[in-house]
Amino acid sequence: MSTRMDYAQIATKLDYAALEKKLEQLTQRAPPRKRKTAADVLEPLRERLLALHRKGWSSGQLADELKAAGVPVSPARLRECLTRWAVGGDGAAIPRKRRRTKRGVADA
Repeated sequence: MSTRMDYAQIATKLDYAALEKKLEQLTQRAPPRKRKTAADVLEPLRERLLALHRKGWSSGQLADELKAAGVPVSPARLRECLTRWAVGGDGAAIPRKRRRTKRGVADA
């Protein structure tokens, strides 16, 4: 069982001027990005991968080549990146197909 925090006691010990200065410094910097995604790692290769995909290379073939070069990416993740890059955005607005069922029959 954890003990309750005594915020009144913390408030008396807190140096608000130093804290304000620290927060001001943080507003001048970009926030840290802790985790890289597959898209972040592959971004420098974006145009080359798109060109190869347009020439007929499948996402599975490209993923195998990337794995051999030391980039462990699945074909599904690479396909997702290629799709996002091909539509020219970040992928946030990619429409998803909704499946509605009527009496057990799925419509696409």
